[in-house]
Amino acid sequence: MYYGSYLHLNNILDSQYPVSFEPGNEPAHDEMLFIIIHQAYELWFKQILFELDYAMGVFQKETINDNSEDLNLVRHRLHRIIKIMELLNQQVNVLDTMTPMDFLAFRNLLTPSSGFQSKQFRLIEAKLGLQLENRHQADYYKRTN
Repeated sequence: MYYGSYLHLNNILDSQYPVSFEPGNEPAHDEMLFIIIHQAYELWFKQILFELDYAMGVFQKETINDNSEDLNLVRHRLHRIIKIMELLNQQVNVLDTMTPMDFLAFRNLLTPSSGFQSKQFRLIEAKLGLQLENRHQADYYKRTN
């Protein structure tokens, strides 16, 4: 098996479709950056959910030995989530290389899309205990994809 086929790179690298590049629109160079950053967020969210599922599976056991390898792995995987969140915060620095005018060059083409519609981010919040009924303007979040 080769690197590209193992990682399904053709699928990943062919998944950026800037709307501004479609016929009739003015191509906005920074839309590609915007898409890739947000896709990277979603990939990391997937890993966070994977780690949370493991930890929750351990915590749902009937009994847990305080000295078990399971608890050590939970600690390790929760620490991994912290490192991923630190990385996600650092990604904002790359996004900051896009000026407000660069963003406005394609933002109107994305309406009504919003990063707040990230289904995986909502799943992370729910797994950590935030209930939909406790969310401000909960109806808005029912339309997430």
